[in-house]
Amino acid sequence: MQTLSNGYKLPATGERGSVFYPALEDNITLSNSHAHTGSDGEQIDAKHLSKTTSTIASASWAAVSGHTGTYRQLLTLPSGFTWDACEMKFTLSTLGHVIYPSIEKVSATTYYVYFNDNTLDLKVTYG
Repeated sequence: MQTLSNGYKLPATGERGSVFYPALEDNITLSNSHAHTGSDGEQIDAKHLSKTTSTIASASWAAVSGHTGTYRQLLTLPSGFTWDACEMKFTLSTLGHVIYPSIEKVSATTYYVYFNDNTLDLKVTYG
């Protein structure tokens, strides 16, 4: 039997039940407790996570009553994403510069984004 770099056990060809099943149980325990932190196996790099992008069109900004120069849009998260389990990065669509607008949770899948320029299109990357 070979023990691999992250502690998983690889039975040799021909090893039977008395060796194979305890190794299988150990591998299941390792897999079940794995947290992708890098301390109990390989760490997942953020560049390998699935990302989805969408555009926030300038034509959809609405003025916020009582707050001169502030605009907002109600947005819905893409399918499969929820407010409590996603990251968002906002950039200017034309230049790609990262910006930090104010955002406000409305529900598990919707939120308001607030900005001070209603002439700009933004790109949001969800991950």
